[in-house]
Amino acid sequence: MTLVTAFYSVNEALKPAQNRVHHNNDACPPGRDIPSWERKPGTGGYRLCEDCQRMTREGR
Repeated sequence: MTLVTAFYSVNEALKPAQNRVHHNNDACPPGRDIPSWERKPGTGGYRLCEDCQRMTREGR
């Protein structure tokens, strides 16, 4: 597990507000699926992805 600088997809704005997330764990599958050109730095004011939370808690 490596924590990385928080990022989110430019496409988060297209999702319902309750489904918008940011990522901060480089092992997170949904985060890895976001191409580099679609990534924006920061949290965007969105909650942390549940996969990132779980993987960090588990030390992955």
